[in-house]
Amino acid sequence: MRRASGQAMVNNRRAIGQSMEDQRRAGGQAMIAQRTGTAVAADINRLTQPQQSRKTLKPVPSVGALPASQGRGVYKPPAATGTGGIASPLVELTTVGNGVTVPDRDYWPGGLLSSDGLFVLPSIKTLNLIDANNAEVQIQLAAPAGS
Repeated sequence: MRRASGQAMVNNRRAIGQSMEDQRRAGGQAMIAQRTGTAVAADINRLTQPQQSRKTLKPVPSVGALPASQGRGVYKPPAATGTGGIASPLVELTTVGNGVTVPDRDYWPGGLLSSDGLFVLPSIKTLNLIDANNAEVQIQLAAPAGS
């Protein structure tokens, strides 16, 4: 009887220990679920309507490589009188005024007012240049702000 009682006590204690271990594990799993929000997400998903499954597209058979064909473009030769752009270097043209050689430029009449308002700086309107092919190049600049 004593042996049976002792064995019952051992079994009872083992069952209590196993129960405590199971509770600790369940508590840990609950904390993980609460931190990650999986239970909340599952609850919200249960409240919403399920999304409709999307249908997949039918496969399209491949057509293979394109067969050789004759070109369809129309060739237009470049114009004989046209230019291909500006040839570098650009050199500023000069003019002689009052016996003095000066750059060939035009200036905006109002000029550019300095930030403190004390000076009016000259502002270039048109700059006349010549490129390496002796073609004239004219650069026209916008009126400066505050003129």
